[in-house]
Amino acid sequence: MAQVSTIKSAISGKDSEGQPANVVGRLAGFGSIFGIIAAVVGFVAGIPLVPISGTEWTVINDSPLEWTIAGSEIYHILVAVFMFILAAAFMLQGLGSKRLREHLGGSYAHVLSLAFLASAFTGVYAKTGYDGVNYDSMIPSFLQTLYLLGAFFIIMWQLVSVLYVDTYKGWNGFLAGIFNGLFIPVLALSPVVGSAATYAAYALLLVGQLFTLFFWWSPMSAIREYARSPDTAKLAFAVVGFLTAVVGMIAVFLGPITIDEGVAVWRPWGTPIVDSSGVVTQYYTNPALVLGFSAMLVFWIMLSPRLGARELKEAHIGEDIIKGGTKYFALLLALFGVIAGAEAGTFSAGVASWGFFLTVAPAGAMFVMGASYCAKTDIVTGLPLVASSVLIMITPFTLAFIVQYAWIAVLITQAFLIVETKVRGLTGFSQGALTVLFSIGGSVALIIIMMGGLGSGPLAIWPTNRWFNITLLQGIPSTIQSPTIIVLPFLALLIRNVALSGYAHGRGYPTGSILMGGSMLFAMTIPIIAGNDSIGHVANTGAALVFALYAISLMLVMSLNLNLANDVEKGGHSFEATFIRVCTISGVIFAGIMLVLVLTFFGGLPDAIQIGFVVSMMVTFVVGTEILSAIGWLIAGFRLGMMKQGFGFFKISK
Repeated sequence: MAQVSTIKSAISGKDSEGQPANVVGRLAGFGSIFGIIAAVVGFVAGIPLVPISGTEWTVINDSPLEWTIAGSEIYHILVAVFMFILAAAFMLQGLGSKRLREHLGGSYAHVLSLAFLASAFTGVYAKTGYDGVNYDSMIPSFLQTLYLLGAFFIIMWQLVSVLYVDTYKGWNGFLAGIFNGLFIPVLALSPVVGSAATYAAYALLLVGQLFTLFFWWSPMSAIREYARSPDTAKLAFAVVGFLTAVVGMIAVFLGPITIDEGVAVWRPWGTPIVDSSGVVTQYYTNPALVLGFSAMLVFWIMLSPRLGARELKEAHIGEDIIKGGTKYFALLLALFGVIAGAEAGTFSAGVASWGFFLTVAPAGAMFVMGASYCAKTDIVTGLPLVASSVLIMITPFTLAFIVQYAWIAVLITQAFLIVETKVRGLTGFSQGALTVLFSIGGSVALIIIMMGGLGSGPLAIWPTNRWFNITLLQGIPSTIQSPTIIVLPFLALLIRNVALSGYAHGRGYPTGSILMGGSMLFAMTIPIIAGNDSIGHVANTGAALVFALYAISLMLVMSLNLNLANDVEKGGHSFEATFIRVCTISGVIFAGIMLVLVLTFFGGLPDAIQIGFVVSMMVTFVVGTEILSAIGWLIAGFRLGMMKQGFGFFKISK
């Protein structure tokens, strides 16, 4: 009844006592009515009216040119009408949001004005650009520009959805943001799933705009007073994380999976289909699916909660999980994913140039989010994100079941995070013990691989055959399993690094964030491993990247170990601290010796015996350093109390 009374007050402009209605935005609410009208128009049209890549187009007649998009000859008119209606909606919301902007004190609400411009420009170009297409050779250029404008609109739309969630203390903002934020990702499924996704998307838009109306016509007391995120916004972050995994799962299961030599393999989203003439016009995965997933990533990343001082203290994380440069770098990668997904779906020559970004951009954003969780000792949430992001970048393909299981793990952990946020009010799991165990576990896995614990591969890939047993999985051809096997030590090292960054959390070491960032940058080099002529070259490139990452990580890990030794000594454990220092200094000395050996033997053209000697010394160095470091990490874990940090069953105090 209170909501009905508020709506009546907003419409009349007066409250029950005849005073001016104290609502968030009376005029902005009328803008939401235009949004509802746009949803109805979309229902009637029955086709995606936001320019979505991957939508098929057909030339009916060459002279004069007649062609259709999404099976409609008036597609351009429908898009223009739809966009103009939304432009009117955003214009009214922007003009009516003055009180909200003044209350919040920031500039984020101005995103409504940017959304108005994006809608208006897209609508204008949809009509004028289409009218300027006189020959079929002009169609790709028109679609590229239209989809680019559509990508900017999509980005603005997702940012506006964040505004509703982040500023409102109740459920109206939560539901307005969630339903509006899902509109674009679900609509992007239309080129693959069909009309069911189209109508579902417009249903989400209709409900979302209804709750947006409630948002604007709610009393000002419903808007947050402080900079920290409301409880509903924290829950929305968890829910959207789960929904992002769901949308991503559709992109994982539809399109990329093919059968090669009788084995199901997963091809990266940027894998092109080359026709008989050597021209690329499409991908194994419809870019619209990557567009939808990237749009969800934008929504999820921007919802990253800001916690209050009491919440940070009780959650034992000390600072926001996703913030600052890390947050905006992840956002930048997700934005590249949106643009690449938009531009790669024109079904014309030249789209192959977007393949790298289709693969790396969304995966990179996932890696940054996962590594950020691990850096705050939340291994439960972060590790599946890191592992999945690495696996979906393996080129030219990886074993399908591995990617599927990893993605299911992301889905399950995100579901757990919803429960954690709803029941206990925490936005992550503080797991110091798991940080210790997975740091050591990643190191042990690397040692096993370096020592040939997985068996040896064929001599044809010497000297890397001891590390890459490309015949490990029985019944699977070596050419099929080799990309996955070759990336295993790289994955083990990345897991070790991101887990190790958790040791620096709360202790002021800069090495933790540097180690995380360097690992992320190296992860994005995974696609280049496949850019070789043979399996032997691929194995050599993979080994080179592993040792390059190890070398760069070494000094950071040594610095981290010395810092841990200092903290252990401050805790009154001088013997253990000295042991960690001695092990660390020994590793540095051995690294110097290895550098001299490599420069000496590889400065010219080494023979097989010299190569074998250096490789043996390298393995000895890596294994020895890892064993000594792992012992130090275990000691630090116990002496610094990290092994006591596990699941604590408590709720944030109100």
